[in-house]
Amino acid sequence: MSLDAILIADSGVDTLSATNPLRLSFSGRTASIQAVLNCLAHGGRIVEPIEGDGVRSWASAYKLNGISLFDYLTKKGFEIALINSYSQEKSRFRALLRDNPRAVIVSTTFIPGKKQLRKLVEEIRSVAPGIFILAGGPLVYMSYRILQRIKQGDFDKELAKEDFLFLSSEDEPLVDMYIVSLRGERLLGEALRRINKGRFPEDLPNTARFVNGKPYDFSGLWDDGISEDALPIDWLSLPDSIFQSGVVPLQASTGCPYRCAFCNFTKDRRLTDIKPLDLLVEEMKAVSQRGAKYIWFVDDNFRLGKHDLNSVCERILKEEINASWMSFVRASTLRDVDAHLLKAAGCQEVQLGLESAHPRVLKNMNKKATPALYSTVLRRLLEAGINCSCYFIFGFPGETEESITCTREFIKDHQFPELKGYLSWSIYPFMLTPLSPIYEPSMRQKYGLTGHMYRWQHQTMNSDQAREHVLRTFLELENSGPIYREDNQDMLAALGPVHRKRFEATRHQVSKAVLKSQIKGEDICKAFESLRRALDPKEGGQGEKGGM
Repeated sequence: MSLDAILIADSGVDTLSATNPLRLSFSGRTASIQAVLNCLAHGGRIVEPIEGDGVRSWASAYKLNGISLFDYLTKKGFEIALINSYSQEKSRFRALLRDNPRAVIVSTTFIPGKKQLRKLVEEIRSVAPGIFILAGGPLVYMSYRILQRIKQGDFDKELAKEDFLFLSSEDEPLVDMYIVSLRGERLLGEALRRINKGRFPEDLPNTARFVNGKPYDFSGLWDDGISEDALPIDWLSLPDSIFQSGVVPLQASTGCPYRCAFCNFTKDRRLTDIKPLDLLVEEMKAVSQRGAKYIWFVDDNFRLGKHDLNSVCERILKEEINASWMSFVRASTLRDVDAHLLKAAGCQEVQLGLESAHPRVLKNMNKKATPALYSTVLRRLLEAGINCSCYFIFGFPGETEESITCTREFIKDHQFPELKGYLSWSIYPFMLTPLSPIYEPSMRQKYGLTGHMYRWQHQTMNSDQAREHVLRTFLELENSGPIYREDNQDMLAALGPVHRKRFEATRHQVSKAVLKSQIKGEDICKAFESLRRALDPKEGGQGEKGGM
């Protein structure tokens, strides 16, 4: 069989969180619960295979961008192989090259910048020098928009050219063609058709090509924000591999109507939509039928913050959909939600973009929220046994040591060891990203803000100070820990609330001791010894019955 294309959904580059690299690891492997248990069972070392690894964890879910493009292209009659994470599937990628694919498609949804894309393309070229590489997605479209703003005199080209495409003739990824579009599925399909016929798709609209030493060549660009032939994903026809982990991504809505000042996501009202509840229920049933035990709603804000979450939960219960789920939900959406109903409907975890716990910083961010609202929502969710993963940003203009201390103390005050739910967190240093409201010249002037992306300073803080505060907060927090998306959720559930909190606290304490070089290898196992007893009924472990 000859492949039309290999589709790469994610390069596997880590997130931009500053707390992720500080987390505990064993021999270069993140210390997930399954890795810790494996280490305990083998006297302090990791021995492959690790039981429970790569399944039943949020991180084990396929990326929805890859699933969506795979579904679209196969419906159009193409033979496509899907690579979910290139860094984890390099050997499979090389094996697929034996099927003589005509092209490699790279989605940039999870590729944060030009450097990361260039590295991925270089690796592809090292094993498939002559293959046609197509790239599209958010990084490509964002780079084009930045180019237009530079031409208008709004942005500094020298600042942006290292992180974004189309701005330089140096160090550009060796991509044969970029698709410059909000929704490029149809153009991608047409490009593949022409490549199959041996034609270079150079006359396609909304594309860009780079020839060494010359400026980018852009074809005629037209507005194709809505794909007329886009259809819902046919979950029942997808390959079994997508469901093997037991965790599947779904989307209950697209886009986001809010204008947080740090966000550079494209805001196009045509791409802002709530999926009809009947269709959402149908999809939940379909993925459950295919073996999904956990559903990750990847919305920016579940159902765009529509205040009907109670009725949605009632519908899920009525339909007897037996799956646990997680989603980002805006705190204001949860103000009047019945948290116990939410839990009964399968909500296992809520992701909350809190960003700060200081009123001035929240106002500067245009979050339209208050610390009092956050406090009320967190307590209700945790009391109901719903875990809360909270995301914070340190260093936004107006941030001071006093405001960060306020946020740090807020986290300490809301760890609630006595409640059923568990609080975890991830902290990001502020990034000064083009196309975000805060990047605009008027806002820069207002706050005395200079710099770009990872390096910046304003009237009250700079990027180095923000990173120092991230580390300080990581070291000061005691009764909670950073987010570990690699954890096998079944294994965590087996601990019960009491032992899970002890495990999470222990893991964080050990990670801090490792950072301070205050712990030896053999002492790590001793610190987790109570975990083995908690999981073993012969040792008096509580398992699922452990509670508060």
